[in-house]
Amino acid sequence: MNQRTDMSNHQIETYKSMIGISLEVLKLLALLNGGAAVALLAYLGNVAGKGTHLVDMRVPMGCYVAGLVLCGLAYFGSYLTQLRLFNEGQGRPKPWRHELFLYSTMVVALLSLGAFGLGSLVAAFRFK
Repeated sequence: MNQRTDMSNHQIETYKSMIGISLEVLKLLALLNGGAAVALLAYLGNVAGKGTHLVDMRVPMGCYVAGLVLCGLAYFGSYLTQLRLFNEGQGRPKPWRHELFLYSTMVVALLSLGAFGLGSLVAAFRFK
């Protein structure tokens, strides 16, 4: 094998691992926000069943739902990024290059993580 083939194989494997890591991050974001929303609903159901005072958890729940929506948008953005990369590789560039979708998707994923963090922080301060 020549050095060019080795580099090409290395680039392909690196690219595949980056896609795998990205998918795992998106799954984690969905798990964090979805799990937090379900846990919050279970807690509220348990407290309501006991007849004790309910803590207002609308803001944390809104954050978790927003985090899930943002995670869904990040999945969609990752698809658009891959579609643009495919088209660029086929010599069919579009008006916007893949970087626009890549960086937008990264921002949306970070906002999803931020929504989880904010929701968790607000929920923690509402407990007494």
